[in-house]
Amino acid sequence: MQPMKILTISDSFKGTLRSSEIGEIVTKYCKEKGFDATYIPISDGGEGFLETVHYITHLPFYETEVSDPVFQKTIAKYLFDEAKKIAYVELAEACGITKMKTLAPIQASTYGLGKLILYVINKHAPKKVVLGLGGSATSDMGVGLLEACGVDFLDAHHFRLSKMNHAKLMQIRKIETKAFQKKIKHIEFITLTDVTNGAFGKTGCIQTFAPQKGAKEEDLFLMEKNVLHFHHVTQDTLGSNITDFPGAGAAGGVGYTMKHYFGSRIQSGIEVLLDMMDFPHLVEASDIVITGEGSFDAQSLKGKVISGIWKYHPKRLIVLCGKSEFLNPPFEVYPIVPTVASFEEAIQSPKASLERLLESISWDKK
Repeated sequence: MQPMKILTISDSFKGTLRSSEIGEIVTKYCKEKGFDATYIPISDGGEGFLETVHYITHLPFYETEVSDPVFQKTIAKYLFDEAKKIAYVELAEACGITKMKTLAPIQASTYGLGKLILYVINKHAPKKVVLGLGGSATSDMGVGLLEACGVDFLDAHHFRLSKMNHAKLMQIRKIETKAFQKKIKHIEFITLTDVTNGAFGKTGCIQTFAPQKGAKEEDLFLMEKNVLHFHHVTQDTLGSNITDFPGAGAAGGVGYTMKHYFGSRIQSGIEVLLDMMDFPHLVEASDIVITGEGSFDAQSLKGKVISGIWKYHPKRLIVLCGKSEFLNPPFEVYPIVPTVASFEEAIQSPKASLERLLESISWDKK
């Protein structure tokens, strides 16, 4: 009798375990139980995007020095396919939330991401740039990114604004893009998002995501006004047909800016990455597919890793997570907290907590 085939393809548990670490822990446990087990690191376009692309393509890593969200030096990695002239860039490498010691969404900037993209363009002359969004510390609508790539922002006195971030959105009165357009000419941009939220309103980048990045409740009203002001100046600059759209709110509004300023296509990160690895074939060959993420909630089924995997209807789908806030999920869900550990224990000993969780699963269940 053939041993049961188990494929682990889980998102990271942010702040504790990377996708590959989860895969290694689960695969080791399953092999010790006598199963035919393997894993693939995965991302939805956010944290771990480059690791997933590297696993699929075996492309070499490159790195350069850029600015972190508060304009301090940091090292950012990227991938480049010399044969196809395709660059793969991850936002979190420059302005991810893991780069921050103290969260500060009003001060945080995407400037470092712009420097990273510009460096890749100048060094490699790519025909295509694939950008993975997610895990950002920023809510600046991508103005820092635009500034680094050559866009000029002018205030009411026609002075050029610099070190753009969310705090400076309301100061913008005019946007000049001529120099910027020359730099990105003839380059195709693809932006991979992990959410379907728009940029504005109750489900937008401020009201939904800014609190996760450290924004206080009393900040949200003015922050929303700031991003709407940028939207109106963008309409004046680029044309009245500039609108909100699903995915615009990704990474604090970078999705919006990638489409409207870079002419980028916006695609689901998890769908693109699963397609790259011929996931239907892998699902068909697996008796159990194990996936997961740190916090499993309603948002998990709107563009995240779990939602992408669920669409392929595995024979048996198991979701592992740090905690679950989802009532009546359509598949098996096993949360670490409070099943086998307290929140504090899960943070302090994530590997041991995950191993204990695996012991609670009935593997021979049909």
